[in-house]
Formats: sequence, C-alpha cells, structure tokens
Amino acid sequence: MDSTHLLFGIANRGIAFLDAASPASLPATAPVFAAPSTAQPSEGPNAGGTAIALAGQNFEPTAHVLFGNQPAGNASVASGALINATSPPNAASGPTNIAAYFPSGWLSLAPDAFSYGPQILQILPNVGTPAGGDTVQIYGYGFGSDPTKVTVKIGGATATIQKAENITTIAPSLGLDATYPFPIERITLQTPAGISGKADVAIISPAGSITGSKLFQYLQSENFYAKPAFDRFIVYDQTRQWLYLSDIDHVDVFELMTHFFHQPGIEPPGGPPPTAGIRGLALTPDGSQLVAADFGSQCIYLFDPDTTSGTTVPVGGVAGFTNSGPARVAATSTQNVFVGLSAESGSSGSCTSCLGQLNLSTSPPTIQPASQPEVTSLTGAPLVQSNGNGNQVFVAFANAPGGPLALWNSSSPNQFSTFTANDSATDLGTAYDGTMFALQANGTVEIRGSDLSLAAIPANPELTQIPGRNQVPGVTLHPSGALIYQPFLTGPAGNAGVQGGVDILDAHGGALRLRVFLPQQFMTDVDGLHGGFLTTDENGQRLFAITSTDGTAQNAGITLVELANVPLGIGTLAPVNAPASGGTTLTIRGSGFQAGTTVAIGGKNAAVTYKDMNTLTAVTPALSAGAQRVTITNPDGESVSLDAAFTAN
Repeated sequence: MDSTHLLFGIANRGIAFLDAASPASLPATAPVFAAPSTAQPSEGPNAGGTAIALAGQNFEPTAHVLFGNQPAGNASVASGALINATSPPNAASGPTNIAAYFPSGWLSLAPDAFSYGPQILQILPNVGTPAGGDTVQIYGYGFGSDPTKVTVKIGGATATIQKAENITTIAPSLGLDATYPFPIERITLQTPAGISGKADVAIISPAGSITGSKLFQYLQSENFYAKPAFDRFIVYDQTRQWLYLSDIDHVDVFELMTHFFHQPGIEPPGGPPPTAGIRGLALTPDGSQLVAADFGSQCIYLFDPDTTSGTTVPVGGVAGFTNSGPARVAATSTQNVFVGLSAESGSSGSCTSCLGQLNLSTSPPTIQPASQPEVTSLTGAPLVQSNGNGNQVFVAFANAPGGPLALWNSSSPNQFSTFTANDSATDLGTAYDGTMFALQANGTVEIRGSDLSLAAIPANPELTQIPGRNQVPGVTLHPSGALIYQPFLTGPAGNAGVQGGVDILDAHGGALRLRVFLPQQFMTDVDGLHGGFLTTDENGQRLFAITSTDGTAQNAGITLVELANVPLGIGTLAPVNAPASGGTTLTIRGSGFQAGTTVAIGGKNAAVTYKDMNTLTAVTPALSAGAQRVTITNPDGESVSLDAAFTAN
C-alpha cells in the first residue's frame, strides 16, 4: 500500500493501518483491526526458531507475518485473536517490529514487540576499582535465568557471575510503563581486575551476544586514610593541596600530596574552649585565612593556615534560644564573611538576626546582623555558601515563611536579590563559577540559576532503587555547574552492611552518569547546618569524603576517590545568543572535555579550541535563526547535548 493512503489508529503499543484509498467504499460492517498488542515470548536468540503467539483481535483467516523485514516461519492464524509464528534468524540484536498483512489489504503492526539477543538497560554501579571484586548489577533482558549459561566480560576480562534472575516487578521503577513488552532481568556479578579508564561490557547468553561500548569505568584510585574524629565539614584548598576538616575543638588538616594528617591540627587561639563545637569552614578567596564557625562557643575563628595562628571573634547566639550559634560561613572578595547562625532549641522569639556579616577589614574584626534591607526581615537559620572567587553568596532561609532565597553580589554589596522559592532547603551547594547552585529541598534536588530562579529538577527513577536510601549533607556541583555530586547511604548510618556512595548526575536533565560506591560509610548528620561530608577538586575528578568503616568517629577518616574520566557535561555558554551569520566566539564551560572534543551547534560543526578539561571556545557557524541544540562529542565517542542552549538571531 502507498503510505499516502493510510489512516492511523493507536492501539496499546501497536498501530492499526487501514487502506483508505476509497474510504467511502468500505462496508459499514468493516472490522476494526487492532495491532498485535503482545508477543509471547517477547524475546529469543539471534538464531531464530522461537515459537511466538501474537495476540490481537479480528484477525483474518490467513496472514503474512514479518519480523522487521524478514518473513516469519510457520505463520498461521489460530483464531481471530491469535496468530502463531516462528521468529526468523536476525544477525542484529535488539527490538524489532512485528507486522501482519491480511488479504483484504489491512495491516497490523506491533512496534518493538520482539527482541533478539540480550540487551543492556543499566549498569549499577557503573564504576569500580582496578583491583576488581566490586559487586555490580546489570539490568536488561535476554540474559536468561541460568547463571552458568551467561558470560559477562568487562574490558575483555571475564566477570564472576553470582546470580541471573527475572525481576519484572521493578520495570516501573526503571521508567518503563506497564506495556513494556520484555521481561526485565538482572545479572549480579563481581568485577574482574581491569585498567583505569572506560571499559566495554560484553554479554554472551543463549539468546546471543551484545557489547556495550565504554559502559563501565575503572577508577584511577580509591583510598581510605584513617583519622578518629567527629569531622563534620570539609573544604578543599587548591593552592596548598590541603583538605580542612572541622572536628569538635580543632580543624584537621590533610595533605593530599603526602597523604598525612598534620599533628596536631589547627587549634583555636589560646586552646580549645570547653564548649567548643566547630562546624562550617570557608577559605577566603586569596587563601590567606581559614574561617571557622564555632557553634558551641558562639564565636568565629580566623586562622592563618600556614602558621596556624588565629584570631577569635565573639559572635554570640540568638536571643531567646538556649542553644544557638554560628553554623556556616561564606567568605567574600570584599573582606566580608557572611555568617549563618542556627537557633536550635528553647525558642522564645524568631531568629531575626540569623544572617550575620563579619567585617575583616577592621582590627579587630567586627560582626553585626546583615544590614541589607532585603534580608533584615527574613527569619530562620540560613544556609550560606559563596562561589569560587567570593563575588557571590547564595543564601537559603529554610525555615522562613515562603522559603526565600537570597543572593549577594560584590558589585552591589549593600543589597541582596531575593526570591520567594517556597523551599524547605536542607542543603546547599554552589558551582565555583557562580552560574548556578543546588538545593536539597522539598525531598529532591533543585538546580537554580544565578538569578535564583528554578532551572531544573533533575530526576532519575533508578535512584529510588536503593531501599532505605538516605541522603547525606554535602551536595556538590561541578565547578562549571555541569554535574551534581550527590552523597548517600544505602541505609541508616552505622548499621552493618550499609554502604556510602556518590551519584554523579547531569545537572540539566538528571541522567545518572556515574554511581560510585565507597569502601566505607559516609559520616552524616541531619542537614547542611550540621555537616557537609563531600567536596571535589577544581575538575570534579577527585572526590573527598568524610567516612567511617562503621559509622563511628573512632573508625573515621577520609576517602579519596579519583575518577579516570569525568563524565562529559555542559555547564554554561557565553554568550547565549549571537548573530545567525556566525563568527561569534563562545566560551563553553562544562566537564570531561578532552583534546579533540568537537562541538555542533544546530547540527553544524563549530571551530573548537580546547582550553582545559572544563573549558572550550567555539566559533559559531552560520545558522538559521532561533534556538539551537548544542552537542559536544569527545574523541572516545561520549556525547552530550543540551537543547536550546544557544540562540541565533
């Protein structure tokens, strides 16, 4: 039939086609044929020979059946609702359409009703250590349920298969609706030893074989360094290559180059006060001072990291609260530090002065409630964090009416921008570039732009597939804003068998790019006012986590994870619009760029200059006017796209 003479009708997952060359000539009693909505079984080997039953309705007595473009064997119409057929051989793996042609000219089509060979839907976790021995689960279909008949190779080395099972009940949690035709199966295995970097995953089953290109990554390294401590916040010092961790009465210092802790750490001037309870830390943009908030003794410490000398600035608590003090700090480029005070018990009033402003340019430094009129009326303990160069500070007033957000900018230091977000924020992480920030709020993660407006709510169904999953404070953004690093525990902290992990997500669409399990649990606390247990380096390649072998302070320390490859991602483009005639140089900030990375704008290649793994420049080609999709592709084939990322005008 000529495709221009067809009427289309959707039926379940199938499509019924009617010859409409002369619609008026069709008898009034013409039957309405539904496409075969099910094929049982719905999968089989590439060699063919699988006996299939096609269910539908109003089938004619004879039919010609095709799997893709190949005729089925032994096709016969058993009844008006059943066709029997045998799958023909097919060298290619994957789903194929089943079509039934009838003598009257009618055609019934069931899209993707049958699948040849095995298929891989997801690998979790998709990161492991080069030593091997990590437990990994592969979700898909066509594996079979006999583990002795399935072979899995990662990077060419054979994995040890522990289980192969049918788990169709989880299909909805993988984003598959009730009409998904293939039975979901899962292989549980232990990884073989491998080489750092991306590795192909090959599955050989009785149904056939398939190889997924670079679906798994072997880490560069993963190490744990023990240090008994109640560390709660962690800050990365790029210049010194140090980590600072806030313990109860001092700051621990860990050297990344030599892998040892300073003994002793940095102590408060005059020694730790008996009421000490150090929480949030921040490094001034020039690296000259480490700012620490001591909630317990209600003061701020200003340390010189090199000499460990320091100054104590009394801050006080919040009137009307028996348990209050500074919890988080954000250093700026203007010799100011914003202080978020937390009031936690014994309230006899509202926290109208919970956002403080510390002036470092005076001697001694002075503190006062933030005087900008936009925030003087806001109440509630604020989460505060600055961007990398300290010219922006993002603030979330979780408990204030309307769940407001606020932004301070060094270009207008005497005012804030505010936004009624209705957010119950429990955690806050800011991109180094300051172009966006992440909130753990309302039970999910939100990405907001530098104008405070909601940019995305990344959501990935498979994240829910960890029963009892607990979020850990310390949500972190890649410096460019391209990726979210979300720490979690697989169950309640301190329980036997609970694992710590980090999900690395695309910040725009929420796709899970990497799931990394740690050798220890995360240490954790209730929210971002009490702890931040994860941070990364300037490339998002090294992950620094406060962990414990059993969730206790006695067995705590630092876990350092170095990725072999940072996932490719798009953060921001500047400018975001330019003449359609082309010739404009764009600066693209993102993640995982490689020498030889290519950029296509609106489907046309741009001239690209590689700056570093987070930065490209691209000269726009001539384009048609309007919003353009930007696609970035690495030499190893990894590709990522962002719709409407650039506008030609």
